[in-house]
Amino acid sequence: MKLERIISFANRASELRFRAMVSSLRETGCLLPVWVIPYDDNLFDLPDNCTWWQMDEVENLIKTSALHPMKRKFQCFLTNNYHFVDADVIFLRNPEEVLANIDGFVSSCGHWHNPEHTYVPSTLLLYKQASTTWQKSIFNSGQFACDRALYDINTLTELIRNPLYKEALDSHDQISINLFVFLSGVKVTNVTLPPHNLESSWAGDYQEDGYDKYWTDEKKKPYLIHWAGYKIAVDKPIDKLFTKYLTEQEKQVFITDLADFEKSRAVPQLQKFYWLLRSVLLGKKQN
Repeated sequence: MKLERIISFANRASELRFRAMVSSLRETGCLLPVWVIPYDDNLFDLPDNCTWWQMDEVENLIKTSALHPMKRKFQCFLTNNYHFVDADVIFLRNPEEVLANIDGFVSSCGHWHNPEHTYVPSTLLLYKQASTTWQKSIFNSGQFACDRALYDINTLTELIRNPLYKEALDSHDQISINLFVFLSGVKVTNVTLPPHNLESSWAGDYQEDGYDKYWTDEKKKPYLIHWAGYKIAVDKPIDKLFTKYLTEQEKQVFITDLADFEKSRAVPQLQKFYWLLRSVLLGKKQN
């Protein structure tokens, strides 16, 4: 495919990660424009050759359908020749060069050997009915590329309003994005599988120092690293691929924001523990 744009997804909370991603992209020699889908209205000033990509039709469709803002990624399906990445990605090689000879829809994740978070019962049934090797075509919704528009606004609206897909749409974005790609019929190529055989793009597969020993063959070196649920804690060796794009001040801001985020996550967990403990104690008292 001939990439014409990079698409990302961000708001002010992810600004530092986004800027690091763009810096890494430019360092590979890729000068393509970056279109940024806004997660919400908390925008920020973008780097050069980056622009907010807002489509009122899609935003209204997401809101009126009461879908989570993450579903705004559906907007990607309406354009072509793009590479989408979440903000928690660092590029290692120029995606234009890596994907130049691959057509259709492309992923570089390892969900084929860990597919649990890519389906719900209703979509799994569809995949199994289509192929005994369905796993090779599922992917992480935080990084993918496609050379064609899979839908227009009318066909996308029909899918979202179809009651058959309610279970998928009620789940997180990865479920419905996989479903809609499957329903489009586009060929899916995962470059971590033969004949490409790239090493893993997931940061969680590189937990020890010396991870670059897997990348001695440039042709098998992943062209991006995606943290995808694997927290950027800044102290792990692999995290240096991210932190090297931050100033010392930005790094400290990121560490503070990370700590605040962990505290905010702890509150619901404590509440959950409280109600679980309360139910157990009340049960014992009644017995």
